[in-house]
Amino acid sequence: MAISWNVDITVLDVVTKAVSVAATRTDDADPDNPKSYAVLYAIIDTAPQKLAVMDNIWEQHQATTTKQTAIDAFIGSLESDAKANLEARE
Repeated sequence: MAISWNVDITVLDVVTKAVSVAATRTDDADPDNPKSYAVLYAIIDTAPQKLAVMDNIWEQHQATTTKQTAIDAFIGSLESDAKANLEARE
């Protein structure tokens, strides 16, 4: 499983070192379903500020993964239950 991240940084203000960061994660197991995350405004003057932007994006990714796992478990069970029920009626 290969995962790649594409990161685009837009400079909003050179003087204050304000940026907008967009990150897209693509998994070769599901390449048609990339996940995108963004930090619309951040100051990246120091190393901790830069790390905070990456932490923010990673937290967004983790939240999305957790939510999708719960959805998959819920829907997966409903789909198999409905399939069994409907096929039993045939």
